[in-house]
Amino acid sequence: MTLLGRWRRSGLWALVVALGVGALAVIAIVSTPPGEAMEPEGVGPAGAAALVAVLEQNGVDVEPVTSIDDAVSSLRVRREDTTVVVANPSNLGTAAARTLRRSSTGVDRLVVLSPSTAQLRALGAEVTALPIGAGVQVDSRCDIGPVDEGDSLVGIDTRYEARSDTADEVRVCFPLTIEAAEGDEGDSEAGDHGAGLVDLPASSDRAPLTVVGSQTGFANGAITEEDNAAIALRLLGGSPRLVWYQPGVADLADGEDGGADGGLLPAWFAPLLALLATGLLVLALVRGRRLGRLVREPLPVVVRAIETTESRGRLYRRAQDRPRAAAVLRLATLDRLRSRLGLRRGDPVEVVARATSAATGRPVSEVLDLVAGPHPTDDAALVRLAQDLTALEEKAHRP
Repeated sequence: MTLLGRWRRSGLWALVVALGVGALAVIAIVSTPPGEAMEPEGVGPAGAAALVAVLEQNGVDVEPVTSIDDAVSSLRVRREDTTVVVANPSNLGTAAARTLRRSSTGVDRLVVLSPSTAQLRALGAEVTALPIGAGVQVDSRCDIGPVDEGDSLVGIDTRYEARSDTADEVRVCFPLTIEAAEGDEGDSEAGDHGAGLVDLPASSDRAPLTVVGSQTGFANGAITEEDNAAIALRLLGGSPRLVWYQPGVADLADGEDGGADGGLLPAWFAPLLALLATGLLVLALVRGRRLGRLVREPLPVVVRAIETTESRGRLYRRAQDRPRAAAVLRLATLDRLRSRLGLRRGDPVEVVARATSAATGRPVSEVLDLVAGPHPTDDAALVRLAQDLTALEEKAHRP
């Protein structure tokens, strides 16, 4: 294979490897949970191991589940005296949220931290989520059981506004308000701007739902600040059993919604990736078996044919290999005789001898003795054989 061909093959394989590594990197990024926020076993600042440990010390049986199927199975076994929490809804698709709403009917409380508007709609709550952009500290200004009057929660990053016709049923805590400055009673920005916690009563198809606009407030890094720990313990420790649902990547699929919300990749991405990988593999196989076009390469030196012949003769002479030298001479003569007499390359020696005899007038036995006779025993006999073979070829020109 030429140097250019080798470079082409190397470049092709390098491209295939690079694309394969890129595809694996994309799959790894897509398959990795975002930040491991509120992982029940996470010991980093964003984990929730501290909260889980305190809950278990207070007699709460914490049962972590990582898929909607596991959550449904767990709730099918037991729903009474059970609280369900979705501490990190980043991977909660709307289909999984609807399944959770139906499966959690009958539990003591369903708690969701920082859900989106689409997730709340799927959970049966007519509440709108409005991200704040930064965690703030807000006082409760309410008394609804899990939250006492005067409690202060640090880390609220999302505010929620209930629909006006359901405002009488919804209880709110940690209201975000802007006080009007003195003399600015008409300021349109002053007043209520949603709340950091919304509590909805149970309905025919939904358990009591509490929405808290904070994840960082209950994580390891901030659980000890202000009243965060007390609020979390009252909110999640009100039942002997706590199902801690941490949605996995598979729960992003929206089922009958066709991926309208929550999915990271469209449904056609996986088939397209498989098609591209198959195409690259076929291309690699096809190009790998192809030799490519011939390329002329200049030789470093020019070697004349006579020099090669003379060098081979000297090697035979030094080795005293007269039989081999005679065989080379006879084979060359036979090839030239076949060409000059119009014979085929595969014709046997007898056919060549009869044709040569007819062309030269020599007996067939004499011709056979020259082209297939005994080997010469000395240098003089080898020289005579070469001369006789040359004479035979010359006479074959003139039959």
